[in-house]
Amino acid sequence: MTHPLPTIGFVGTGIMGASMASHLLAAGHPVHVFNRTRSKAEALLAAGAVWHDSADAVAAASDVVITMLGMPNDVEEVYFGSAGHAGILASAKPGSLLIDMTTSSPSLAERIAEAAASRSLAALDAPVSGGDVGARNATLVIMVGGDASGFERGRPLLERLGKSITRLGEAGAGQRCKLANQVAVAVGMVAWCEALAHAEAGGLDPALVQQVISGGAAGSWAMTNLAPRALAGDFAPGFLVRHLVKDIRIAREAADETDTELPGLMVAEQLYALLDEGGCGDEGTQALLRLYHAADSGGEPEQLS
Repeated sequence: MTHPLPTIGFVGTGIMGASMASHLLAAGHPVHVFNRTRSKAEALLAAGAVWHDSADAVAAASDVVITMLGMPNDVEEVYFGSAGHAGILASAKPGSLLIDMTTSSPSLAERIAEAAASRSLAALDAPVSGGDVGARNATLVIMVGGDASGFERGRPLLERLGKSITRLGEAGAGQRCKLANQVAVAVGMVAWCEALAHAEAGGLDPALVQQVISGGAAGSWAMTNLAPRALAGDFAPGFLVRHLVKDIRIAREAADETDTELPGLMVAEQLYALLDEGGCGDEGTQALLRLYHAADSGGEPEQLS
């Protein structure tokens, strides 16, 4: 006897969440959705997803609830409730699996898992790397924290969304791995921006330099995929500046807890804070190159956007 596919609740259908939910829908899962801005879910609704007016209602209708939100405070409110809403933890059916794919804090992931266990629920923290391209192509790198049985339940769904799915340990471990990833991302963004600014200042074509050095030891995903966008003046977000600012802050706070010094991250934090304060918070992280162009022309951060 063939068992029906589990019903998926998906909360957060933004730049990445909409693509991720569409893969689950295409695989045949019933998908129930909620997003603060309904228009961002319209394509999913047209493809057969079911709309609900709250995350609580999505949780009550689903076997597995996936959240892909912006900030840790969004995660806390959606799971633990806020004025007028009980929260996913209180609304989910017993036995449900909860998977938070937001980049958030390890301590919050631990709190969610503890509260879930007390309500006969399972919870995973499963943040991702790969941006909008990875979400569209189902090639995300997914870093998971949580108990082994919950991971095995969630693995078939995560395999619909990513090419690399790894359990790092108990609750919070996925978030800790993602923070390490974001340290590498933030410092790496500074590296390619400085490399291309240096090349351009020396009279070279930065686009040609990007093509040359991206194939060697200096190559990286960001150098290959984001640098050409920035050089073309394309700052559309695959991952928002303000979200990276948030991730850097969480990573720095976690480093402070263990007395770990991260001087490269401190530089990246200062630069991305300038970019955010200059009105570029809703642009893609490749907009960091704007700072270097502004410096060349004597511009100030507030003149960036």
